[in-house]
Amino acid sequence: MRLISRALGLFALLLIGASARADESNFRRYIVGGRAAGMGGAFTALADDGSGPYYNPGGPAFATRSMLSLSASVYGVALGSQKDALGVGHDFDYSTLNVFPVSTSSVSKFGAVDASGAAPNTLALSVFVPDAHMIDARDTLGSEANAFLLNRQEQTIWAGPSYARRFDRLGIGASAFVLVGTQKGLLDFRQGNESTFLTVTTRSDQTIFGVVGAVGLRYDVNENLKVGASFYSPELGISGSRQSFVRVERNAGSTVQSREDLHATPSLPWRAQAGIAWTSGELTLAVDAIVLGALEIQDDVQLSGQGLDRRVKRNMVVNGSAGFEYVIDDKFPLRAGFFTDFAASDRPIPDQEWDNVDHLDRYGTTVSIGWRTDHTATDLGLNISYASGQTLRFDDLQNFGLVATESTETLFYLFLATSYQF
Repeated sequence: MRLISRALGLFALLLIGASARADESNFRRYIVGGRAAGMGGAFTALADDGSGPYYNPGGPAFATRSMLSLSASVYGVALGSQKDALGVGHDFDYSTLNVFPVSTSSVSKFGAVDASGAAPNTLALSVFVPDAHMIDARDTLGSEANAFLLNRQEQTIWAGPSYARRFDRLGIGASAFVLVGTQKGLLDFRQGNESTFLTVTTRSDQTIFGVVGAVGLRYDVNENLKVGASFYSPELGISGSRQSFVRVERNAGSTVQSREDLHATPSLPWRAQAGIAWTSGELTLAVDAIVLGALEIQDDVQLSGQGLDRRVKRNMVVNGSAGFEYVIDDKFPLRAGFFTDFAASDRPIPDQEWDNVDHLDRYGTTVSIGWRTDHTATDLGLNISYASGQTLRFDDLQNFGLVATESTETLFYLFLATSYQF
């Protein structure tokens, strides 16, 4: 993020920006699905349930029956800290409850039953929320009169159909998703003494509509070994808008900046992933590799002098997932997994050009237990991740100098997934 003559309006925009743009540096805070979530997201070579279209559109071709995923929700806590963010020796710490649905899908099988014992055609209608996050934090700076409040909410909804067909050992599929991404932020900052004071209030609102297309395949080499691969296009923008309001009051007077006509371009890059899974009796092992493409976007460059432009740079990164499943008595699946989420942003420097200043690498683990009957599958599990790295902070809250600082975030999510098979 640029200093741009250290305008007072940018003070608020930068302070809220580091926490409000995490999705433009990273990819996944938690894992989507039921079975997939328990296995750390290592699902590309399987993908045969309602969450399959998010990992591999070819996977649902191997679903044996029609099904309805009634819910897959997460309940958790986001814990974070930015060192010295509110002054030297005063860290910005937050702890916020997060509750939101993650996925709902219907999977319909149709066509004449083939040698596999199932219809070859599969149609899925899915809604996913793969990156929701909320922060609600308050703090004081020496006294109750000097206060800091930050509220930020963001989420992206994926919704759309998928079609897959099975040809003996091969499944091929395609998906089309409409994406609706929103970010909302509110910051209130007050600092002063008998001779000087500074008050900042800022609100930001961003909405992006876009589309993503995907293709995928799964091939069962034999009854034990399965491989899968998929490709998801970068998000193509339908429309995108931003609103910004900043009010800064100091001894010398006040400044107000308000714009409702700003633009926003999607920052989701292309994604390619490949996986391999091995099943032997009650045991399944799976590994995935995920590549996220490079991307640069620039919005409202002509307004850079006012600090109202938006510039995002994502470097190419490679992430991984690994997981296993062991089914007890053909009814109780036990699962565990591991995943990475490496930062796609540059390491922050004070005079950098790009707005996505967070650079945090995330490591996560998942565990779950399930219960299967003839027509239902229920999974209860835990998703834990830890991210650490750097972001930017002000080294002087009056003069607006920038320095890199340490930042961490720990996420605890309890997830519940239920599906009914016809």
